[in-house]
Amino acid sequence: MANILRVSEITVFEFSECTSFPIEVDFTNEAKQLVGAVKTADPPLVVLDLTNVKYINSFFIRLLIRTWKLIKKRDGQFVIAGMSPESLEMLQQMKIDSLWKQYPTRDLAIQDLIRDTPAHFS
Repeated sequence: MANILRVSEITVFEFSECTSFPIEVDFTNEAKQLVGAVKTADPPLVVLDLTNVKYINSFFIRLLIRTWKLIKKRDGQFVIAGMSPESLEMLQQMKIDSLWKQYPTRDLAIQDLIRDTPAHFS
């Protein structure tokens, strides 16, 4: 299951328990929640907190790309916090690790987004 939080003007999406996606597991509800949160985030500033995610798979990566494109289309910002070394390594192997700003913690991601929030979102 996942949690959607608001911190200042930032939408934070977090997985609530230790989660791994080493195979094509069914996490349709969480995917729908994430896409819904991204589509309705106002302003479109989203932190995806992966602190509780230990490993990701190709389905999860496609979901990251989809949500990033939805935010980008709205001229927003999508960042990732708390990514595990194993998950980061997978993104590096696919050469897509530079698509998103990454932060070691959710708090650092939120602080940076607040500081860099474009004026038209304030």
